[in-house]
Amino acid sequence: MGSLEHDVMTILPMLILAAGALIILLYDVFSKDEWPRGLVTGTFLVIALFSASGGIEGAAPGNTVFGGLLAFDPFTSFFSLLLIGASTLVLLLSEGKLKEEGITAPAEYYSLYLMSLIGAVIFVAATELITLFLGLEIMSMALYCLCGSARELRRSAESSMKYFFLGSFSSAFLLYGIALLYGLTGSTNISEIAQALPSIESAIVSIALGLMLVGFVFKVGVFPFHFWAPDVYQGAPTPVTAFMASVIKASAVGAMMRVLWTAFPTEDFFAVWSGAVWVIALLTMVFGNIVALRQRTMKRMLAYSSIAHAGYIMVGFLAPSEFGGGAAILFYLVSYTVMTLGAFGVVLAVSANNSDDEASDDITRFNGLGRKSPYLAGLMTLFLLSLAGLPPGLAGLLGKFYVFSAAIRADFVGLSIVGVLCSAISCYYYLRVVVAMYFVPESAEDETVKTPVLGIGTFGALTLCGVLVVALGLFPAPLHETAVRIVAAL
Repeated sequence: MGSLEHDVMTILPMLILAAGALIILLYDVFSKDEWPRGLVTGTFLVIALFSASGGIEGAAPGNTVFGGLLAFDPFTSFFSLLLIGASTLVLLLSEGKLKEEGITAPAEYYSLYLMSLIGAVIFVAATELITLFLGLEIMSMALYCLCGSARELRRSAESSMKYFFLGSFSSAFLLYGIALLYGLTGSTNISEIAQALPSIESAIVSIALGLMLVGFVFKVGVFPFHFWAPDVYQGAPTPVTAFMASVIKASAVGAMMRVLWTAFPTEDFFAVWSGAVWVIALLTMVFGNIVALRQRTMKRMLAYSSIAHAGYIMVGFLAPSEFGGGAAILFYLVSYTVMTLGAFGVVLAVSANNSDDEASDDITRFNGLGRKSPYLAGLMTLFLLSLAGLPPGLAGLLGKFYVFSAAIRADFVGLSIVGVLCSAISCYYYLRVVVAMYFVPESAEDETVKTPVLGIGTFGALTLCGVLVVALGLFPAPLHETAVRIVAAL
């Protein structure tokens, strides 16, 4: 097989997703009849997922394609499976709910959905900074439109505009940092930058690193660059919010790991960015959990919850691979993705019939859910307990255990103690929802809320999320051991 053919086969999952986006968009233009757009989108996602899983055997440390622009290593394969798999679950969770969420142009929605996913995969796989920036922009531009896809709802348009302006601002920081690094090293290749930087003594290196860090942590959604998340999460359609909280956050963390630990691996540079990450992690954990205590709507509560969990993930960045921080981050990302998708899936099922109501996801909508829909309430309880790190949600507990253990081994004991205390604080706002579902009687207004109806896809996706939460808690070793090997290869 020639070099070009090999490269094309390597990026086959991205080509499948791109073909799906174009076919859905073009076919809808010429078709006057109704057709199963969601089923077609799901078919392309499943094919891409199988293609990505089939390419794992060929992934090896240091492998690149297209002249070194994209990596084809175990790290890329891991994130490709995670991102495509999570996107498939989001699609299943939103089965039959797009119209209720105010999305009146499903073909455009699904096309943009696949395009944003392509950008997310490129963002993680890029080994060259211009390619990384292009992946970020492909992902972000499609995402700005997705946030405003409920065109008849004012809050959706506001969400899109806020995210567009603030996201463009953060992208400018990242691009300026890339430009400074190129001026210093004469290259945008991450490996070449890592080789050139030790011989460069200039304060501009720290400035460039700081600017790039701003661009990354904005997408991760951590303090003080978190301010967009609650408003955007609240205003965007719930399927888009779930996509952002899982797929987009995971891709930003993956890209940040590749750049910080590959381009700036030496102790001198670690000392430069670790101080900033320490402060960011501390403030993010404290702020996210404290502000979440005051939230009444589920989407805003889960938005601040995701900010807090981003703070826990940032703790892992302070513990390089020899301390187990990288493996802890990967394990935490998988656990967090499953827990968060499950929680958002339940919120979507409960609030979809009332999406035009500003309070459609208010906590009072969950009053008496344990009586109206015991299965849905049981799953929500499992997801919330796991997010809090309480049994039987052992996946969340083990994720925090791995992160804080790695931080302690790296001598960040104080930060780990703060993380544990913040996790204890989070129990209040998670358990408040559980109390509402089982112990708060319905008011006359609550009784008018329709009982959630689950389609086959939604039922299957929520059940799978629940099974994975339990399985990751009972059998964490396979995933954690795989994560250790992946980070060692990086």
